[in-house]
Amino acid sequence: MSETNMGRVPVGNPIPLRFDPTTTQRLDELAAGIGPRRFGALVRVAARRHLSDPDRVPEALDQARRASADARRITWAERPLDLDPATSTRLNQLAHEFHTDRRAIVRVALHRFLTAAGRFRHPVLREDARTDLTCRTSVYLNRSTLVRLEKMISRNGDACTAAAIRVAVRRLLDDLGDLAADLATIGAVRDLTPETLGPRTNVHFDDDLRDQFDALAERLDSDRAELMRLAARQLLANPRNLEKAVTEEIYRGDANRDLLLARNTRRQTADQDTAGPLSRKAPSPQGNPFGKRHAFRFDEDTKRRLEELADEYGPRRMSALLRVGIRRLIENPATDEALAQARRVAAPPRTARVDVALDDELLAHLDALADRLGSNRQELVHLAATRILGFHHNIENRMLDEMFRAQNSRKHLLARHARREKIRRMDRGSGT
Repeated sequence: MSETNMGRVPVGNPIPLRFDPTTTQRLDELAAGIGPRRFGALVRVAARRHLSDPDRVPEALDQARRASADARRITWAERPLDLDPATSTRLNQLAHEFHTDRRAIVRVALHRFLTAAGRFRHPVLREDARTDLTCRTSVYLNRSTLVRLEKMISRNGDACTAAAIRVAVRRLLDDLGDLAADLATIGAVRDLTPETLGPRTNVHFDDDLRDQFDALAERLDSDRAELMRLAARQLLANPRNLEKAVTEEIYRGDANRDLLLARNTRRQTADQDTAGPLSRKAPSPQGNPFGKRHAFRFDEDTKRRLEELADEYGPRRMSALLRVGIRRLIENPATDEALAQARRVAAPPRTARVDVALDDELLAHLDALADRLGSNRQELVHLAATRILGFHHNIENRMLDEMFRAQNSRKHLLARHARREKIRRMDRGSGT
């Protein structure tokens, strides 16, 4: 750390990184839960954890690449192809010999044709004029391959696509070459849509961390951006002991460590003094909960369903509903299994904000559960919300207890709630 630039930790040039929007949002949420301006430190923690176990990176990188390719595959372009009986029979024999299908062999033939077409105009014209093509089949090609083929053969007139494919197949049958290798590297290749990445984010890396990351990327035939996206996803999948790790990342300079920690303590004390009167005030006679409000993110569908369920118990009951869900989650002995199952399910983007008032005691229990499970508040509150939506029968008494926790006016509040509920149901056309 620089003596004249306290707080800029660690020293180093900024590295531009790009993440997909969902990863960026989840990193922002984690960083916001730890403190202001913690995004860069969080990313560096992910990088250091990646470097701490480099032997596991190759397999994880290979799995991530396969998953990305599977998610971005473009549908094959199907084209009919008429062949003469002899060519059709020979293709069947090759497919059986190499344990593949005719379509993969045709894709290899087209790749070779586009790579070294040579003189093809007259062979294509002769092939287009043939009349002994009695065996029809379908071939599946990369769309980019089909576009390249049609562009190449249409320079001198109409695109005789099927004829050009037959010329390519005949050339392959005349010279098989290393067909087994080409089937593995070419026959199975699919077009992919580009990755959807968000805007660039600059993160400061010190020289040593940057050099280690670049060396690992070079060894794996990757780059720092791809490895950093993998490191971020792995951190989000297992966010254990993050607050401590991020704090250590922020205050790594021995020269000014004590000064920075003292300044951080003063800021936290000032924040507590500012927020103190709000958190210590007595509950209002309307039955509002203790504690200040905390922001959590849900997907739009989950927020809508929570609002519909909360409305059954009266207006502005969202916080009470979520607190009931959190308390039930804390009481559930099988929360770890529910969390593991939730992580296996692909969640939609969480863009809808919901403010929930939580008292200090409930927060302490929630944080303790998060530490035990290697999770965080956001993930557990989202899990509590999804579980309360699935299992919300017979929770009316718990909702009432949660809404009216002020003992001095509980009887009066319950009576007023009953009157309001009667009026609300009559307005909806129900006499019950």
